[in-house]
Amino acid sequence: MTALEGLLGRFTMYRLMIGVLGILAAWALVAAAAGWLDPGIFGLSAMLLTLVVLVASSVVANEAIGRLAGAAPHADSAIITALLLWFLYWPSTEPATLGWLALIAVLAQASKYLIAVRRRHLVNPAAAGVVLAMLLAWATGIGTIPYTTWWAASETLLPVAVVGALLVLYRTGRLDIGLIFVLVAAPLTVWGLTAFGTDLGTAVRQAFSAYPLVFFAGFMLSEPLTLPPRRAQQWAVAAAAGVVFSYPMWSFAAFGSTISVGPFESTYELTLVVTGLAAFALGQRGRVGLTLRERRPLGSGVYEYRFDADRPVRFTPGQYLELHVPHGRADSRGARRALSIASPPGPEVCVAIREPEDASSFKKTLAALPAGTRLAATGVSGDFLLPRDPGEGVLLIASGIGVTPFMSQLRADGSDRDVRLVHHVRAGEVQPYAEEIAALGLESHVVSGDLPGWDELVALVPDLAERVVYVSGSPASVDAVRRELRGRVRRIRTDRFLGY
Repeated sequence: MTALEGLLGRFTMYRLMIGVLGILAAWALVAAAAGWLDPGIFGLSAMLLTLVVLVASSVVANEAIGRLAGAAPHADSAIITALLLWFLYWPSTEPATLGWLALIAVLAQASKYLIAVRRRHLVNPAAAGVVLAMLLAWATGIGTIPYTTWWAASETLLPVAVVGALLVLYRTGRLDIGLIFVLVAAPLTVWGLTAFGTDLGTAVRQAFSAYPLVFFAGFMLSEPLTLPPRRAQQWAVAAAAGVVFSYPMWSFAAFGSTISVGPFESTYELTLVVTGLAAFALGQRGRVGLTLRERRPLGSGVYEYRFDADRPVRFTPGQYLELHVPHGRADSRGARRALSIASPPGPEVCVAIREPEDASSFKKTLAALPAGTRLAATGVSGDFLLPRDPGEGVLLIASGIGVTPFMSQLRADGSDRDVRLVHHVRAGEVQPYAEEIAALGLESHVVSGDLPGWDELVALVPDLAERVVYVSGSPASVDAVRRELRGRVRRIRTDRFLGY
């Protein structure tokens, strides 16, 4: 799994999503050419033309609207939205239908600024485009709008969709979110199918092959900005999404009929509206403007960046944010990066980054920014939080730059806790934050070279078995330490710096 994480970590979440959806789209084209999809609907010319219209409309609208709004357009996001929309509508060569699809793509991009608070969009853009277009047609009667078919739900596409969804959910650390959604939505869908007279075996198969459970869980529900920040909140939203998603099915089974929701024949798009609004209510409300104040060297190629926030950032020590550093010709890791917050809650926001000689374009651009540069942060989330009881014994094990979430926790209330720190650094490197950690007065140990094993940790912290252990660092280091401690300590919490 560490090898898989290393491979996936080479790409941003956006690039991975484009790659996975691109492979699924290519498989759909192959299936259409082979006649495995209904040839009366899935003609190659119609599929390709529809894809071109959606991608072109989405990218152009994203660029134009972003510039008008004074924002840096994110092309990857526009491409993802277009690919998602392609799997929602029948392909077509009809000018009127293509015109509607182009408008839907434009509305999807506009929604990122219209349905937004402090430049944080509240709803999945693809779903927002669908909902806005349907409401527009319904309210004005200006034309017959194409209805979503979610044809990604296909027995032919299912194997590729499953693999792709698992990769996306694994990369985002949201396998549990997808599983909860499926465990709620699938039984309710099967219940509805059996109420229509379908036998149980066929109903189970149809729930996954004829309904977009997998596509929805893997590619729609997983968007970070439209999920709440805490894991328990995400579980609740995933369960609620499963209920709303399958509403037409279980409502028929329960009441013998389904009450329509305005112009919507399905509730899939409305489900994403609900989850987005819930995420907004529970999380950081809007983007946070940041002004770079200082780039401070910590030794061995590690630097701390200190920002002044336009307004207080809502977070709990141990959480992370997504920092956006716009720059041209971004490499495969993109212009955004999830970084642990190293400062305590307050008007200052600090992050720390290791900057090797072959640094990514993100890191090189950030390192070259002068003081006073304006940036933006979004997506504050995470569950790497210390126990609520400050008297509970805790051992913090950091590997290299993995000490950053611990610095936020120690700076906030480290002196009031029964906490020990073991910090592993590479041979010949200095410990980041060494002077500040020493000044905190807590019991800490620096281990250079190989990762510490069980015997060495017990020698450093004799009551290790009685403590809750927090491990932070690269996936390889976190996995190695967790294997050493599994079954020997009270509880282990981990924070894996995937794709750092």
